[in-house]
Amino acid sequence: MSTEIAELTFDPKTKRLVKIEFLREDLKFKCQRCAVFCCKLGGPALSAKDHQRLKQAEAKQENILQPAKDDGEFRLKEKEDGSCALLEHDAKSGLHACSVYYFRPSLCRLYPFEFTPTGPNTGKLSVIPICNGLNAADGELVDREFVERNLLKPIMDILNTS
Repeated sequence: MSTEIAELTFDPKTKRLVKIEFLREDLKFKCQRCAVFCCKLGGPALSAKDHQRLKQAEAKQENILQPAKDDGEFRLKEKEDGSCALLEHDAKSGLHACSVYYFRPSLCRLYPFEFTPTGPNTGKLSVIPICNGLNAADGELVDREFVERNLLKPIMDILNTS
């Protein structure tokens, strides 16, 4: 599977998607809540905006952030097994979930998609091909509507920090 799926152009004033050129038009996605290749591998690097959002969640969960280095950056704490400290498992259903889902970092909001800026208002959208939710039989078509509804906000967060 080719990992690059679309080229995007944004209007910097309105923060809206102006143009999207799909390189693949048959891709579907639905999270399987398996956490095999995402949350079980630890938490992502955090942007300043992520740090702000997660500080709100810390009122609900103690000590989820830890300094990454002495440079003031933060990352999410990990459990002893290396998984993200926010990962919860429902033994009855076998499904996983994020304990602070609405506050989760931009990279988590994007997964299994990755956005790479190619200019101040442009970028490439790719997939991380090992995700079990890609091309799921009951998945949703990854089209402009999907991108605008699910990926635009975290992409804007990335563009605003790069």
